[in-house]
Amino acid sequence: MSKVEEDLIFASKLIEDKEKCGEYFTIFNHLWPFATVNIREYLAPYNLEGKICVTLQGSSDHIFELALKNPKEIIGFDINPLTGYYGNLKIAAVKALNTPEEYLAFFRNQSYAANSFDKKTFQAISQYLEGNDKIFWEELFNMYTSWQIRENLFSKDEGNQSEIKGALNYITPENYKYLKNNLKNINLIFMNTDIKNLASELPYNVDFLTLSNLILYAHNLFPENTLENWEKLIENLALKLNKNGHIIAGYFYDIENEEDYRDMYNKLLRDKVFNSPSYSYHLFTKMTDLARQKQSYNHDATLIYTK
Repeated sequence: MSKVEEDLIFASKLIEDKEKCGEYFTIFNHLWPFATVNIREYLAPYNLEGKICVTLQGSSDHIFELALKNPKEIIGFDINPLTGYYGNLKIAAVKALNTPEEYLAFFRNQSYAANSFDKKTFQAISQYLEGNDKIFWEELFNMYTSWQIRENLFSKDEGNQSEIKGALNYITPENYKYLKNNLKNINLIFMNTDIKNLASELPYNVDFLTLSNLILYAHNLFPENTLENWEKLIENLALKLNKNGHIIAGYFYDIENEEDYRDMYNKLLRDKVFNSPSYSYHLFTKMTDLARQKQSYNHDATLIYTK
């Protein structure tokens, strides 16, 4: 059985009967339709032109946001094999669709956009898919309705239109046009791997690595000694980091909120493990919508490792 056939079987299980197959699934098996972090703000301080960048791929929005900074290469990694197919579907959509409005109409949830995963639009996009990506998506669209694919293959964690536009740069007409004209210049590699194996599997040293908000799932990955094990993970990744390089070790929503049960939100515990000079914080205005909380003067923040 080929890899794409295995992945189609996995996608079919997700689409057809989530409860029956639930015991086989984890929180990372469904796809994230769009980023749920404020990429616009947290990537703002970094000049990445000519750099080698690595990102947790997730929704693949990080790929486009990094591409706007003209890096030498982008490596996306994710434990979910379906993420690679989704990223290439988004790239094909930028090639096929002329405006960000058309792009959002196709990818947004049906409760917001009646044309979500519309099959006629997909036919236009599929002309820009190749190889296994074309096989994967054409087979899914032959087997299932647009609603079945969009409703069951994806996480329900999706912001509204203003949240998405507030968090992303590439959705603006100017940046979308720039991407459309420069996609051929994006040197992109996808690695289907676990974060715990990433350091040993990276083919060479890199300049910038972002783990987005994966830190908020650290207690799932490391039930015991969560902070200490996350710090070991970062130190291991730092072995593949060039001098003066950065690792975004974590994204925090509303970092001043210590009512969160996770140790990562306990400042006293966190500062015992992640301290200067290697670690620092970048604070920026909390996006109320993304945080799903009422307005406050608190901040979103990233925890940064600098080599």
